[in-house]
Amino acid sequence: MRTVQRLSALAAYFRYLRLQPFLSGDEEGRAAERYRLAALGAISTAISRLTGVALIVLSVRWTAPVLGRERFGIWATFSSLAIMLSFLDLGVGNALVNRVAHATAKQDARRLSVVVMGGISWLTAIGLAATVLLAAAGAWIPWAHLFHLSSLAVGSETRTAALVYSVLFGLNIISGGLLKILIGQQRSYEAQTIAAIAALLACPAMWWTVQHAPDVGALLLAGIGTQSLVTLGLVMGLLHSRHKLDFRLAFSSMAHERKALLTASVLFLFLQIGTMIGWGGDSFLLAGIVGASDVAAFAVGQRLFLFASQPVSVLNGPLWAAYADAHAKGDRGFIRKTLLHSFLLSMMVAVGISVVLLLFGQWIASIWTENTITVPWPLLAAFAAWTLLESAGTVLSIYLNGTGIVREQVVVVICFCVVAVPAKIIAALHAGAFGLVVATTVAYAVTAVGLYGTVYRKRILASIDLSARIDERSVP
Repeated sequence: MRTVQRLSALAAYFRYLRLQPFLSGDEEGRAAERYRLAALGAISTAISRLTGVALIVLSVRWTAPVLGRERFGIWATFSSLAIMLSFLDLGVGNALVNRVAHATAKQDARRLSVVVMGGISWLTAIGLAATVLLAAAGAWIPWAHLFHLSSLAVGSETRTAALVYSVLFGLNIISGGLLKILIGQQRSYEAQTIAAIAALLACPAMWWTVQHAPDVGALLLAGIGTQSLVTLGLVMGLLHSRHKLDFRLAFSSMAHERKALLTASVLFLFLQIGTMIGWGGDSFLLAGIVGASDVAAFAVGQRLFLFASQPVSVLNGPLWAAYADAHAKGDRGFIRKTLLHSFLLSMMVAVGISVVLLLFGQWIASIWTENTITVPWPLLAAFAAWTLLESAGTVLSIYLNGTGIVREQVVVVICFCVVAVPAKIIAALHAGAFGLVVATTVAYAVTAVGLYGTVYRKRILASIDLSARIDERSVP
């Protein structure tokens, strides 16, 4: 009997795997349509992440033997800087998700067009400013001294790579923001399909570059540059086909969205700065403390555990816009049910894959890098512990972002940074990469789990309290 019930419950989930939309005249229909879009988003995100992981695996496989430990560490550090410098979009990308989601929920085509054009205009201006800022920093920073490099030639190559990266990062701000527009419309399946195509095209570009021009700057251009350009072209083409682009209105839409978009983006900006300080720049911090060559084991271990954390992101990413839509329409039952199920499923996935990586991670890393880089088992164990906390945090943050609970996240991130940064510096000085990851995990457990579980518990649960009224202040 129980088996039949379980099969029936499983079959109920498969009914969302269809292309035809559900009728959304009542709460049940709206919930079904959100689940349908989320299911399509999860499948396309899985494909996108698989292609992204394939790109990472092949890139490490191709570059590690050719570049050697030191130059590979430099490439890995620049490749991970996108997280560290994500705040340079001023939070506009994430704020755009909620702005687009609410305009879509209100079924206001005029408002949606203004939000889209205003967002694109602001992203372009910010991307250009970020490029100039990073290029100036790249030309001025003494890279050989900062990364403890072995020769002036490697230092010169690093400086060139920094200048190349400055252009790519500005371009990435624009292309990443364009994907946010699709995500806000609950069209994450389109955004992820485009990301998958971009990653696939970056694979042959990386291979060709390794064969013909294996320097750090060229490899960054082949990987990040290819993905950004492909994404930019495909999303702009898609928006143009739907008559959402009218560049004659660029400046007026930019002015119209200035207050609403930038006000909402300020909180996301603080979150992104906190992310950068707290854990986004770990490779950069480690390179400055122990040298670029010692970043190699950290970078491989970090990328290895993407196999555990990425599936959680795949499951939860499409729910951001679904939560925002449900919050705007007052469908609290949907939010409550979805949050519980996503948490249970996410933790099952994270625990299962982390155990497998603990058992076979060293063997996988040795094959992956052709015995060039060894990842110690204690470092794998530290990454496993961090991945479990990170996965729980991913589930919660998607829910909080979708329901507009952002101020509380800012406070938590600030507290985390205050505790984590000095702890990581001290731990890295004494125990290298292992100490850095352990310090991050402990600091997160103390601050995030402590504050969300006590001080902000009532605020977090308010959006899933079926008897409560929606707090309009939480709507961006």
